[in-house]
Amino acid sequence: MNRPPAIIKLKEIGEKIMEHLGNRENINCYIGSNSATPTASIEALTDFIKNDAGQLPFMKMIHILLQGPVPYVEEGLQDRIKAYSIFSVGDVRRAADEGRAYYLPCTLGNMDRLMGKGCGYEIDLVIMKVRKNDQTGEYSMGLSVDAIHAALETATLVIAELDPSMPFTQGQSVISAQDIDYLIEKDIQPVYTFDAPDFENLGNEERRIGEMITEHFLEDGMTLQVGLGKIPDAVVGTIATSGYKNLGTQTELYGDGLMYLQKKGIITNKAKKINTGYSTTSLIMGSQDLYDYVNMRSQVQMRPCMYTNSALKIQACGPFLSVNTAIGVDLSGNVWADFIDPSRYYGGVGGQPDFVRALSHKRYGTPIIAMKSITNRGKSKIVPACPSGITLTASAYDGVVIVTEYGIADLRDLPTGFKGLAIASISHPDHREQLLKTIFDDPRMTKPKGFSLDKIPPGVTLYQGKISI
Repeated sequence: MNRPPAIIKLKEIGEKIMEHLGNRENINCYIGSNSATPTASIEALTDFIKNDAGQLPFMKMIHILLQGPVPYVEEGLQDRIKAYSIFSVGDVRRAADEGRAYYLPCTLGNMDRLMGKGCGYEIDLVIMKVRKNDQTGEYSMGLSVDAIHAALETATLVIAELDPSMPFTQGQSVISAQDIDYLIEKDIQPVYTFDAPDFENLGNEERRIGEMITEHFLEDGMTLQVGLGKIPDAVVGTIATSGYKNLGTQTELYGDGLMYLQKKGIITNKAKKINTGYSTTSLIMGSQDLYDYVNMRSQVQMRPCMYTNSALKIQACGPFLSVNTAIGVDLSGNVWADFIDPSRYYGGVGGQPDFVRALSHKRYGTPIIAMKSITNRGKSKIVPACPSGITLTASAYDGVVIVTEYGIADLRDLPTGFKGLAIASISHPDHREQLLKTIFDDPRMTKPKGFSLDKIPPGVTLYQGKISI
C-alpha cells in the first residue's frame, strides 16, 4: 500500500533514530553530500547526541564531501559519533588531520564495495535532502545522487529534508514517497551555492594549459569529464571559443562550466553512444543560475557515481577526454591529489582514478592531469619522488598525459627514464635544471639513445602559443 512519509520536526530526528535503531551496537549512517548537504539535520543530530546521556548507539557517518559546518567532528564526541569520510574539506579535513575522523580512501566509482549489501559499511540510516514534484508526488534527490541508491538498498530508516531551494533533477535522482520514512519540512537550511567562474578572464598560466588541451586533444563529438577549479575552467573557456561542436558529457560532477558549454550549443550529446542526448552526472554544484538551469531539465540526467564513473560506461562514450588536476607529480609519473604530505590530508581521491584507469588504452580517449608547474609560493609541483606515505590517484603504470603551462608530457608508452625527461621538460624553468640533473645522475632512469639535455625528449610538446607569462 502506498503511504506518504511521516512529517517530523527537526528536533525529533534523534528520537526517531533511537526508536528504529536504538537496539543496534553501531549505526551506519549515509549522509547526502556536496551542495545538498543536510546541515540542519546534522546539527540537530549532533545536539541530540550531546544531550542524550549516551543512549544512542555509536554512529559511523559515511559520506563524501560535506559543505558547511559539521559539528559532530568536534573534540570530545569521537567515542559517540565519528566521520568516515571518502572526500573532505573544512571541519572534516581538520578532524582527519588531528585524528578525530577517519579518511576512508575509495574512488567514487567503487563506493558500493564499501556500503553495498554484506559490505563493511552496510547502511542502516540515510539522511538527505529531496525536492517534491507536486504534480506527480515523486521526490528528487536534486543535486546529489552520488551513492545514495546503494545506501537505500539496505537502509531501514530514511530521513529527508524537504527543501524547496533545491532543483528537481531528472534521471535516477527521482524516487517515490515509499522510499522515505520521515520528512522534515521546517527550519532547514537551503542548498549551498557558489559564484560562477569568469570564463573570459582567467590567468595566463591557466589559459595556456587550456589552449594546449583543446588544440592537441579535443575533437568534434568527444565526450567530456571536466573537474572544478581554475584550470578546468580555463579548458571550458578555451573550448567555448575554439569552434568544436557536438560534444558530450559524462561526469561525476556537473558545474557551471559544463552548463556554459551546453547553453552555447557546444555540448549537445548527440554523438554520445550511450545516453544519447543527455549530459549524465552524479553531482551538481555551482551557482544559482546552474540550479535554475537543471531544474526539470531532461537534458541533464542524474545517475549514481558507480554508473558515471564505471570504466565500461566511460569507454562506451569514447572518444573521451578527461581533465583533472593534482597536487603533485613525480619523475616516475606518479600523481597524487588527496595528500599534500603524510601529515596533511587534503581531500580525497574522488573519481580521478576511475577516469584514468578507464582511459588507459588510447582507443577510448585521453586522461589528462593538468596543473600549474609551481605553487603560489614558488615551490615545484614536479618533484623527484612522491612524498613517502601518501596515496596516489595515478601510478607510474597508468597512461596519463601531464599538462603544465610549459607544455605537454604524454607519458603513455614511455619507459621510466623517458617519463622522467618528459615530465622534467614541462617543469618551471627555476626548477628544471635540478630535475634534469636528478635524472642524469640516476642510473635507474635509463636515458634514450643519443640522450642530450638540449633535445626535446619523446612525448613532449612544448607550448608554442602567444600567451606570455
